[in-house]
Amino acid sequence: MAVTDATDGSGCIHFAEGTVIALMAAAAGKFYADDRGLPWLTAVGAAVAVLLFVGTIAVVRGESRDTRRARAAVDRALAAGTTATHYCATCGEASSVQDAGNA
Repeated sequence: MAVTDATDGSGCIHFAEGTVIALMAAAAGKFYADDRGLPWLTAVGAAVAVLLFVGTIAVVRGESRDTRRARAAVDRALAAGTTATHYCATCGEASSVQDAGNA
């Protein structure tokens, strides 16, 4: 992948999206609990909202960790004198197209 894609994190956007989805799940549980007269749906909506929020935090933390790894790989490549244009998430290294062609 391109280095700019690997080093630009969108954690704030994912956090906002996850929070909105979690709030919608809680609101849906409350709405259907009132609408259908089933009070246990409020607890189900709240539980789903908590699970969604925990999942959102896990995604944002993982993305942040990947961004730090990509930036470290770019710094290593620059220290070695290579212009880093591509990042390999599998091997954790950054390289340029010319380096890949010479290999």
